[in-house]
Formats: sequence, C-alpha cells, structure tokens
Amino acid sequence: MHEHYFYQPRQISALLIGEMAYDTTFVNAASKLCNHLHVSIVPSAIAKIMAEEKVNLIFGSLSSANEGVYLPVLQQVRSLYPMVRMVLFLQTDHLLLLDEILALKCERYLSMKNERYAALEHFKESIKTLSDDIYLAERHYFQQLIDFAIVSQTDVNGNITYVNENFVKVTGYSFEELMGQNHRLIKHPQTAPEVFSDMWETISKGQVWRAQIINRNKDGSDFWAETIIIPYKEEISGKILQYLAIRHDITEFLKQERLANEIRRKAKEQEELAEAKDAFLILFTHELKTPLNAILNFAQYLYKHMPHIDEVPKAKRLYLLEQIYKSASSMLENVTNILDLGKLRHQKLHYNLTLFNVKESILDVIEKHGALALENKRTMLFQSDGSDPFLTSDEYRFKQILSNILSNAIKYGNTVVEIFLISDSEKIEIIVQDDGKGVKDKEEIFELYTQSSSGPSGIEKKGTGIGLHFVKLLCEGLKLEYKIEDSPTLGGAKFILTKRLKEQKNV
Repeated sequence: MHEHYFYQPRQISALLIGEMAYDTTFVNAASKLCNHLHVSIVPSAIAKIMAEEKVNLIFGSLSSANEGVYLPVLQQVRSLYPMVRMVLFLQTDHLLLLDEILALKCERYLSMKNERYAALEHFKESIKTLSDDIYLAERHYFQQLIDFAIVSQTDVNGNITYVNENFVKVTGYSFEELMGQNHRLIKHPQTAPEVFSDMWETISKGQVWRAQIINRNKDGSDFWAETIIIPYKEEISGKILQYLAIRHDITEFLKQERLANEIRRKAKEQEELAEAKDAFLILFTHELKTPLNAILNFAQYLYKHMPHIDEVPKAKRLYLLEQIYKSASSMLENVTNILDLGKLRHQKLHYNLTLFNVKESILDVIEKHGALALENKRTMLFQSDGSDPFLTSDEYRFKQILSNILSNAIKYGNTVVEIFLISDSEKIEIIVQDDGKGVKDKEEIFELYTQSSSGPSGIEKKGTGIGLHFVKLLCEGLKLEYKIEDSPTLGGAKFILTKRLKEQKNV
C-alpha cells in the first residue's frame, strides 16, 4: 500500500449501471468503497450524470436484455469522455452486439457467469487502481516540484534527516556533512533571533511557516530563499513527527528587483530634479530680473542726466545709487548662494572658525534686512533674555543661515516678525517666528527647490527655493540643530536654531 506523504487523495466517483444497479446489497457495499456513488437504472440518465458529475469509473453489467438500450449511451460517453474507465460484466452467450461492446475499449470485460459472485472485489480493486494511478501521477508531478526546489527534512529537534540534490548543490555541503547535523548549520548571523523564535512557535503548533530568509553556504556566501516549513503530523494522534522545509533560491530575483527599484528610483529622482530645475530657473530668473531691471533703469536714468546732473536733486541721486547698490548686492547674494550650495553639496566648502558675539551678529543681520522689512511692510522685534553669549563658529556662515531664515519670515509673514535670543550654560537658542500661514511640510521644506505648499502657488511664490536647503547643509556642517514648528503665539512658522555648548548626557 502506498504511503501518501504530502498528498491529498482524490475523490473517486463511480457510476453503477445495468442489472447491478438493482442489487441493493451490492449498491450499499460499493457506496462505502468510493467517495461518490451514482446509480442509474435508466440509460437516458447516464448522459446527464456524466455532464454534471466528474465520474471516474462506470461499473455494471450488460446482458441481452439491456445491451440495446445501454450501448448507444456508452458509445456516446466513450466519445465525449475518453479517459473514463469502464468495467463491464457480459453475458457472452446471448449478446447480439458483442463486437460493438468490445469496441468500447473498456478497462476490463468480465464473464457474468464466472465472476458475478466476485463483483464487489472487482469493484474494490478498480477503485484502488484508480486511486493509486491518480496518486502516482500526482506524486510524479509533486516530485518534479520537490526536485526543482531546495528541500530538507528534519526531526522535531531540527536535526537533518534528508536533503535533496539541490540542497547539496546550493549550500556546498555534502550529504555526509549534513546528515544528523542541526539545521542551524546554514543559519545566517544577520538573521534576528526573533525570526527563529517565531518560526519554532509556529511550526511546533503544527502550522505552516513561510518567510523570505537569508542563509549561509559552506563557503561563507549568502543566498536568499523563499522558505516554507511544513510540519508532518501523525494522522490519528496529531503528534508532529518531522518537518519538511521547501526553499526556492530568490537571490538573483532580489538582486534584479533591487536593481530595477534602484533604476526606477534614479529615474524618478532625475525626473523630479529636472522638474525642480525648470521651476528653479523660472524662479531664479525672476529673482535676478527684478534687481537687474532696477540697475538698468536707474543707471540709464543717471547716464541720460549726466550732462545736467546738477539739475537732478542730490537726494534723488543718492536714492538711485542706493537702489543700484542694493539690487546688485541682492543679485550677488543669490549667485553666491548658488556657488556655495554647489560647494556644500560636494563637501568642498571650508569654514573659518572664530569667536564672535552672537547677539551682535543677530542685530547686524536684522539691520541689513530693514529695507526688505520696510518694503514688505513688516515690523521686526528683537528680544533677548539679557545674556550676551559668545560662540566659536564661522560667523559669516552663521549670518547666512540667520539671513535666509529671517528673509523667509519677512516674505511669508503678514505684519510682524519676532526674533528671540535665549542662552544658558548648555545651549544657545535663536527663535524666528512670523504671523503668516505657517508650513505644512516641515521636513520636505528643507529639500532642494522645495517651497511650502501652504505658501502662494505658481509665480507668486517668493524666493528661489534653495534658501532652506542651504540652511540645512550649513547647519549640518556647523553642527547646529534646526527645526520648524507652528508658532503658538503668532500662528505662523516658528524656526528654532540651537547650538549645544555641552555634549548631552544619556539619562
């Protein structure tokens, strides 16, 4: 008898016809030998049963009394269902259509005179033969799947009792080296203990465990495998006898998947960068165009009036020259920021560290932004806790950071910008907050060419979109902490810049 390991027996369905269909004792006994037993005493019902049910075996008797009515139906069945098996008992002495019956090519013909008494045994044998044939066919198919996979079998303690050739081929160990060894032999040190805890908890309960897991070969190389561990239990008691592990090497698949993901990521990154650069060029051109127009217009005005320059009021001349200077300075600052940003991104920017007065640096930046605040009708308020801290850092870059933060507060605020200086023995903190709409994307706002989605859209956006990215890189270079929050008092954005004076201790 076959041991049906890893096999779900097929349901065998049989159909009784002819005189045997009238034998109640035979029908009752036969029904216990197969999964489904159909009985037809009306030949015309056979076609309907065959159409609606998956019948594996037609078993019955033909005699001179019924051959004429059953034969056409059986010929039709053989034509439509060539794989169905037929076992017929024949009353050979009186059959007029014997040649036609033999043309049905049944699995077996039996003499009704000699074998009628053993009909139940023949039925039982037919069912077993069907079941075994189906099992062997599916076992062969299953074996092909097993041979293709990386298979191992262990006892309940995880000691190897069987491996297939693929397991030996992939891991590099020989059969002799593997037999009796614990399966942890191929355990990878990178795999967290929790993975194996979960595995043992699952399979010890008789449940199937599945995961993608990395393994270690004999030569130290790695391979990733889609792993399924199946507990094999005793049919009656349910006691676990052994475990079967079926693996499929997905190392190359994962490499290709990672490569494809990396290609997609880079393509998306390039696409986003291209879009960002286009947007940046539009904004940056706009930023340069405004001060450049002022320089050209004011310089042209002065040039035209040079022959009679004394006729132009001195105050107006000074104003025009001041505007030319400011516009040129603004352009130079934008260009410098772009150049410095390039150096920062390639880690080629050098810092000049000096000891400077933080409060004086802040006041200097505030003073230089007076014209911008006046132009945007903003009021700047500075408050200090009374301290006068000094800091060893790059003062020029520190002012650049603060300048970008303050410019944003002025551009995106409504009426007022507040600047605070707070310090103690552990840290120096500068806070800049405004009463604008605030910032929703508080992390993304620091990325290159990104502007707040809560700010104006399209051409109404203010600035080039590089300022806060510049701030981020400078802060990282000078070891300054930075973050944006919602201002609880003004309702807009609250930028907090922090310099730790002492290393934080682990609590």
